[in-house]
Amino acid sequence: MRALRYIHAADLHLDAPFGNSQSLRDSSLADHLRKAAFTALKRLCALCERKKPDFLVIAGDIYNQENHSIKAQLALRDACARLERSAIPVFLAHGNHDSLSSRLTAVRWPENVTIFGSEVAVYPVERDGETVALVHGASHEMPGESRNLSRFFTRDAKNGNCFQLGVLHATVGGQSAKNYAPCTLADLRESGLDAWALGHIHKRAVLSRQPFIAYSGSIQGLHVNEPGPHGCLVVAARYDGVDWVCDHAFQPLAPVQWDEVECDLEQIDSLDEVEERLAGALGEVCAGAGEGCEALVARIVLKGRTRLDGILRQKAAQDDLAGRLRHLAGIRTCLWIKDISCRTRKPHVGDPRRDDILGEVLRLAAALRTDHDSFRNLADTSLKPLYEHQRAGKVLSPLHKDALQSLLLEAELLCEDRLDPNQEME
Repeated sequence: MRALRYIHAADLHLDAPFGNSQSLRDSSLADHLRKAAFTALKRLCALCERKKPDFLVIAGDIYNQENHSIKAQLALRDACARLERSAIPVFLAHGNHDSLSSRLTAVRWPENVTIFGSEVAVYPVERDGETVALVHGASHEMPGESRNLSRFFTRDAKNGNCFQLGVLHATVGGQSAKNYAPCTLADLRESGLDAWALGHIHKRAVLSRQPFIAYSGSIQGLHVNEPGPHGCLVVAARYDGVDWVCDHAFQPLAPVQWDEVECDLEQIDSLDEVEERLAGALGEVCAGAGEGCEALVARIVLKGRTRLDGILRQKAAQDDLAGRLRHLAGIRTCLWIKDISCRTRKPHVGDPRRDDILGEVLRLAAALRTDHDSFRNLADTSLKPLYEHQRAGKVLSPLHKDALQSLLLEAELLCEDRLDPNQEME
C-alpha cells in the first residue's frame, strides 16, 4: 500500500464577528481581526501548494451561518479554485454553523471540490490512476444536529487495506457544552476506519493514535478563551503490513494570537515594580509568539497578595496600566491589552482555623476550590433563579469554570472585608 499525506483543517469561521472584544475600539486591531480568518485561509492554501498533499479535508464550520456571508463563501470558492490548479482534491463537511440549509446554492464549485451531504457518502482519491484512499463524510443538514452521525460510517470492505478516513463535525465524549452530532470514541472506532478528521472543538487534540482520531482545532482563535497558536494538521499515513499508522505535525496559520498572561505580584508594594513585572511578562509572551503571529491580544491576570490590591482593582488604574503597556519599547510583535483581570488579595488573610463565621467561610471557600462538583452544584442552585428568569434567562449562558473560580474569590474577599473586625483597625 502506498503512503499518503493529507491536510486536516476545521472551524475556519470565516467572517466571524469579533464584536465582543473591547479591544475593537482600536481601529488597527479591528482591521487585523476582520482579516485574520481570511489570512489564515490563504496561508492554508499556500501550505497545500508547498506540501502537495494527496487531499485537503475541512471538517465543518467553514463560515458563520448567522452572517450568511457571501464574502466568506466566495473566498472559500476562490481558495478551492487555487488548489484546483495544483490538482489537490478538497473535501468539505458542513457543521452546526454552516449546515447545508444555510449554504448558498448559487456558488459554482471547482471540480476538485466534494461537498458531503446529510447522508454518509464515500469518495475515492486517486493518484496515477490508482485509488490511494477513500474519504467518508457527512454534513449537518440543519443547525442543531442531534443525530449520532458517526454510527452511519462503516468501512468499505471491497477496498481491503486501502486507507479510509472519516470526516465529521461532532462532539466526542461530551467535550463541549454545545453537543452537536454527539458520539463516543467507541462509536468512531467501531466504524473500522483508519483515521478520523474531526471538527467542532477549537483546540487541537489527538483522541486516539490507533486508529488516528484528531481534532485539528480552529485555524484562527476567535477570543481570549482560545489562546495560543492555531492552525491545521499535516498527516502522513503509511501501512505497516497490519494497520495504517499516522504521524502528524501541527502547522500554525493564525495571524492573530490570543493569550492570558499571569503576573505574580506577591508582596509587591510599588506601582513601578508592577509595571516592570508586567513589561517582562508581556515581553516573554511576545518573544514566544507562534510562527506567523502578526498581532497578539493579551488578557493580563494579576495574582498574589499585595498592599496595592485596592488600587489595582480600580478600573481607572487598570486602564492607565494597559495604556502604558500597550506602547512598551522593545516589544516587536504588535501587542494589544484586551483587559486586566485582578485576582490579587490583600496581605492580611483571615485564619481558616478561627472559630467564628469568617473561619467557616474561609474553610468552605478552600473546600469548594478543590471540590469542583460540589462547587458546580452550589453555583447551579444559587444561579437557578437568574437562568429561569423570563428575560434574563434568554441571554445568559452557563459560566465557565474559570469565571466561577473568580466569583468564588470575589465572594471570599468580600466576606473577609465585611466579617473581620481587624480589617477596620489596619
